[in-house]
Amino acid sequence: MVAALLLAMASASGVMDGGSGIEPKMHNAHLPPIATLTIQSSGATAPASGAASSEPTEQCAAFKLSYPEIRKYISKAAQVTEHDYFHMLDWSPCYTNGKVTFKNGVTGIWSIQQYRSGSLKLSNGRTVYLYCPQCQAKAFPAAEK
Repeated sequence: MVAALLLAMASASGVMDGGSGIEPKMHNAHLPPIATLTIQSSGATAPASGAASSEPTEQCAAFKLSYPEIRKYISKAAQVTEHDYFHMLDWSPCYTNGKVTFKNGVTGIWSIQQYRSGSLKLSNGRTVYLYCPQCQAKAFPAAEK
């Protein structure tokens, strides 16, 4: 009985899934093509970091993404659940954010963190949590193999 319970707990926690329990489940975000993109803050520091403002700190000043890197991230990133976004992905105080308009007319506010997680708050009320472990940019740390 105890062995069956331990087996069930290990299976539910992802321990027995070949190690893939450390990455969130990722799904196609089904985002339309981007029409326009603006950057509002680049190399900013999140208020939760304890910094006095969202102005770049020395730690985050170098986290700057180019327009092509941001476009590629938004089009390539996968959607993750809100739970996985907040509980499985590494958090960084360093981020870049701005506004996006999609070709279907939906607008939104995007944010991308240094460790490749991001979010989109869309004008249709939808919030999309993103993760792109394969995305490349000079400002991202080297991807793990």
